Amino acid sequence: MQFWKDTMDRLVLQRRALSIREHFGVDDNSPMDLFSLVHTNSDITLIFYPFKEEISGVCIKSANLIAINSNSTLGRQAFSIAHELYHYFYDGEKTSISLYTQANFKVEKEANLFASYLLMPDSSFTRFYNKLTNNGTKKIDLHDILEIEQYFRVSRNAVLVRLIQEEYMTSEESEQYKRNIVKNAKKYGFDISLYLPADFEEPKTYGSYLKKALELKDLGLISDGKYEEYLLEAYRSDIVFDDNGEEDIYD
Repeated sequence: MQFWKDTMDRLVLQRRALSIREHFGVDDNSPMDLFSLVHTNSDITLIFYPFKEEISGVCIKSANLIAINSNSTLGRQAFSIAHELYHYFYDGEKTSISLYTQANFKVEKEANLFASYLLMPDSSFTRFYNKLTNNGTKKIDLHDILEIEQYFRVSRNAVLVRLIQEEYMTSEESEQYKRNIVKNAKKYGFDISLYLPADFEEPKTYGSYLKKALELKDLGLISDGKYEEYLLEAYRSDIVFDDNGEEDIYD
């Protein structure tokens, strides 16, 4: 009975993940750039903030806000965004704080599984695995794992957990792949940015908040000073002071 319940739960989460992919206009065969899709979404405000280590993300549905720990690696941040999207679209709670220590809570387990299916759709993941292992006749190796995580732009942990879940690997076998991640990625010629924290020197806000603040200013509902105040509160002094020093390049 439990087997069928678990199977049905996974099918529901797979359907929900595919539904959100459709919502963002992404098919189930393509990698998903959640950073671009979410922070250009007209409804969601996305904040990168240096939370304490145990906090991976926060979702405040009433404010249409998702906040991600900027200290985590790029791959982990992508997974955290996917995780928080589950809370945003499907969790009945108005506010959620995702802690690594709560990973075994029912809703957190659902959010993690949803995130895995969102970033690595079942059919696409299976095809990729079969291609790399010649339909399972070759044992998966380090290079294969690197290819999977680089293609789907997810963390090493996300790939290993999924491989174990699909029974392509045992938990004991996965242990050897939890060391020297950056070093081995370099050896095989892969970009290592996935395994490092994103370059956020300070908190940063993207998405709906900035768009709405600009609309209020353009409509004359707030002054230029108030608009700049809103930007500063959103950690966007770079817009207020134009302090990046970038020049436009049209090509």
